[in-house]
Amino acid sequence: MRRHLADTAGPEHGIPDCSAAVARTLDALLNRALHAAHAALPQSWRTEPAPAQGEAYRDEAEGVAALAAEAGNLVRAVSVAREYQHTTTALRLGRALWPLQLKAGHWDEVLPALRIAARCAEEHQPGSRIAGALHFQLAHCLGELGRWEEADREAEAAARAEREAGHLRGEASSVELQGLLNLHRWLYEAAHERFVEAEAIYGRIAQGQEGVEDLSRAFALSRRHQGRALRGMGRLDESRRLLETVVDFFGQQGEAYNQARALTDLAETLHDAGENAEALTKIAEAERLLTPAATPHLGYLAALRLRCEVAG
Repeated sequence: MRRHLADTAGPEHGIPDCSAAVARTLDALLNRALHAAHAALPQSWRTEPAPAQGEAYRDEAEGVAALAAEAGNLVRAVSVAREYQHTTTALRLGRALWPLQLKAGHWDEVLPALRIAARCAEEHQPGSRIAGALHFQLAHCLGELGRWEEADREAEAAARAEREAGHLRGEASSVELQGLLNLHRWLYEAAHERFVEAEAIYGRIAQGQEGVEDLSRAFALSRRHQGRALRGMGRLDESRRLLETVVDFFGQQGEAYNQARALTDLAETLHDAGENAEALTKIAEAERLLTPAATPHLGYLAALRLRCEVAG
């Protein structure tokens, strides 16, 4: 049906009118996607600011829901934009998919669009920040799907593009992702090396440079990951000290979710050290901080609680 309509529209309305209609449709989709992505991740530098025009979404839940509802159209729109040589639109649409993969787990659905967008960035804007961002998103998506070798290549491409663009925050984040990919495969020493490297890159961001306002939070997240890697390496005392400072930081910042995640990591370290009673205390603290919507993490805590109770 779509092909029939396209074949009919060309002779009836002419190529210029058809091209203009495609451009209007893409622009409208991009506008909605940018509003939704900003609402879904309002504090993230990986999403664009909301456009001045168009309808804003009320909150994070509504933003994610709007992106999920448009997911099929957005994925298709990336390839259409590339086909019609609306390169910038294709890249921006790809970037707007970030909340879908981060918060909604639509990895299989967005993967084809991310491949197209990353390839388009390499063709038209290599060594740019948006190329780094799209390689990062593709690496994240591939990692979530367990395609480790491809994910490693894309994470390296992301770090390289961000480095060429002189974007320290993006480079550090991409190196951190390399560490996370290693961590998920229990390659703890390699993961720890990447996390330490990422922290050093963050440390090169000077006063007045972009990202300096987020440094304390970036350091806390990096140290949380270092604590996880140290636990895997059996360096439990070091892991505990790092994770305790991270728990305190997110508690002071009022970031309940990240504090709960750090408490969970700390509980695992305590469990490995045989301190199960204290681990259970941390698990209870984490559970109190989470909302009922955090179903996967609450389930993980329940399983960890059972492990600690069995170990006694």
